Amino acid sequence: MKDKVILFDKKENCCACGACYNICPKNAIKMVVDEYGFKYPKIDYTKCISCGACKRVCAFQNVIEKNEPLQVIAAARKDENKIMKSASGGIFAVFAEYFLSIGGIVYGVALVKENNTLVPKHIGIDDLKDLPKLLGSKYVQSDIDNVYKEIRTLLNNKKQILFSGTPCQVAGLKAFLGKEYDNLFTIDIICHGVPNAEFFKGYLEILEKKFNGKILDFKFRDKKDGWGPYILSADILKQNKLQKERKYIYLDESTYASMFLYTDILRLNCYKCKYTNKHRTGDITIGDYWGIEKEHPELLKINGGLLDTKKGISAIIINTEKGKLEVEKLGQEIVYFDTTYEKVAVVNTQLREPSKYGKHRNKIMEIYKLGGFNKVDEYYYNKILRKIAIKKEIKKYIPKCLLGKIKGVYRLIKR
Repeated sequence: MKDKVILFDKKENCCACGACYNICPKNAIKMVVDEYGFKYPKIDYTKCISCGACKRVCAFQNVIEKNEPLQVIAAARKDENKIMKSASGGIFAVFAEYFLSIGGIVYGVALVKENNTLVPKHIGIDDLKDLPKLLGSKYVQSDIDNVYKEIRTLLNNKKQILFSGTPCQVAGLKAFLGKEYDNLFTIDIICHGVPNAEFFKGYLEILEKKFNGKILDFKFRDKKDGWGPYILSADILKQNKLQKERKYIYLDESTYASMFLYTDILRLNCYKCKYTNKHRTGDITIGDYWGIEKEHPELLKINGGLLDTKKGISAIIINTEKGKLEVEKLGQEIVYFDTTYEKVAVVNTQLREPSKYGKHRNKIMEIYKLGGFNKVDEYYYNKILRKIAIKKEIKKYIPKCLLGKIKGVYRLIKR
């Protein structure tokens, strides 16, 4: 009798990319939610034939990425109306529109209505009218489901495919496919790490109670005040009303967004992510070019350049010859300038190292396990967010020179 297949020895060695789930010839693997809301693959050993396919396609444990950047550029799409519908410089939309125009299919993350709530899922679209579903950042792990199998069938039928996702999802797709396809183009994102869908669901339920209505749509990055500020927005259908209202949630009001940014609710593997370096998984890597005002002030409109920090600016890391050809092909749709990987990585620290383990994570997970997201929200808002807000207010009224002396005294006392 063959030995039982063990997918991973520690949870930190699984990114839930879904490759093992998709490859299993006996459908013996299910993605199961653990006590903290995170999904992990689980084998039904009554169905398993110990073929080992699931172990072989685990890119997170087995594949060493070797790509090196061929070129790095700062970019934004030229159409100013369209750029405002994207989270940063609108680059993903440019590529997506092109693939749709040639009859291809574009895969990305959408918030899909299921059981009367919004669920982050990877979906494929073949119509331009559906593109808005894939635009904008989604700060939550998406459900891959059977997408890798769908893509393999489409690729074998000579369909042009664009797939975008986190670096581990791109790596998962490539490992599942097991060979190169000329008709596949991949985009990985500069990833901060991913919270789970159960936390996000709980947060939406709290917002619905707060706003007294159903959430129809949600944006993690609304450009109401421009590119820089983190503002969330929700389209609410109010009780006993037919029209929808847009509600804005600022960072210091949002427990979910704050816990995400302070790395308190990420998957365990995110804290040891192997993709936080220049060996990228996609043909291109895209993300916000945070810090461009210091690295390239000469490129900004306020200094006579062509890039507008109010509209959004992207960084594009070109990792393969295929990526280079696609960027050159679509060059007329974007304005771009050469930069370096090192400059982009100054503020985008996940290009240099994984996110740090959040100092409140253990407490948050303990609370969630016992009381769900309602209790997490209550704890984080009262114990963490309020303290942060108070510190910010105090800093406003203390001169910088005095603030430095106070910090120095505090450090001496702690010693």
